Amino acid sequence: MAGYRSAPLPPNWKRLRARVLKRDGGIGHVCERPGADAVDHVIPAFRGGTHDETNLAAIHDRAPPHCHRTKTAREANPPRRRPQHAHPGALD
Repeated sequence: MAGYRSAPLPPNWKRLRARVLKRDGGIGHVCERPGADAVDHVIPAFRGGTHDETNLAAIHDRAPPHCHRTKTAREANPPRRRPQHAHPGALD
């Protein structure tokens, strides 16, 4: 899924990214550790999230602990739930 983007970034993305990183003080919103080097859509764009600053937060991507990569993989492959079946001892 590397390099996947559901929609193009806005033309002002570099300025927007810099504002969000400064606003968040470089603290990653997932791990709450300093050194965030990227900006994440809290609600992913493919789920209707916008490029508005209220939906953007600082996150680690290129630098450890790589929270952005982990979060993106989890969003792309949500845990599968087993189908609900009545318990064999349950009464109808």
